[in-house]
Amino acid sequence: MREHGARCGKLPDTVKKREITAECRAERPAGTRLANLDVPIGCAPFPVSLPLFRHGGARNSASRTSHWLTLAQAEKLINAAHIAEQIGRPLNRHICVHWEAAGLTDREAMAATTAFLKYLREWCRGETAYLWTRENGAGKGSHVHILAHIPEGRTMRGALSRRWVARCTMRTYRAGAIFTRKIAGSSQPWGAHYGHNLSEVLAYTLKGTEPKSALVLGIGHENGGQISGKRCGTSRNLAGRRE
Repeated sequence: MREHGARCGKLPDTVKKREITAECRAERPAGTRLANLDVPIGCAPFPVSLPLFRHGGARNSASRTSHWLTLAQAEKLINAAHIAEQIGRPLNRHICVHWEAAGLTDREAMAATTAFLKYLREWCRGETAYLWTRENGAGKGSHVHILAHIPEGRTMRGALSRRWVARCTMRTYRAGAIFTRKIAGSSQPWGAHYGHNLSEVLAYTLKGTEPKSALVLGIGHENGGQISGKRCGTSRNLAGRRE
């Protein structure tokens, strides 16, 4: 892992979306593409203030359902992004797996997500960190967003990730089931470029937060749909409190 003297890119303690100028707004694409951009996103600086939260999580049971992320869950994921920075494993890749497009129901999607993350850990030889959220929105179907650290020297090629999806679903891979993109600026995780992009992707990943809680966090809300089983989580090395 590359050593550096400065702290990793000052990730804002909340993920408020920044005020965007008219000039900047004209260049911003919408939807999932926004979270996958390879260019700086936004123009204005971030506000900073961190709410701490209790650690905890729902049991991974398909009989348990939810309709949104709670405030505590969203804060846990924000905290996880900070911890990733602190332990030298900054989140540098956004992965979106569309389980419904791959042929699975939402009740099958959690087991497939667990299997996918296992492949990711093994491929990274344990040198990873990640957080994830699941959504089941109208028109999109069941899918998972993963923000992960991919260690230096590893390249997540399309053929590899498609093979993982095929193994997780036990089906022939279907086109469009997985999208993955490096988070721009992550080669210099202490820089503003990376901090801006990570903040935007994190806000996008948290958009399924309960409406009032999204307002508290200062992020946009979109209906994340009903999910069977666990709705979000982190790797074990991101599950603790920040010091």
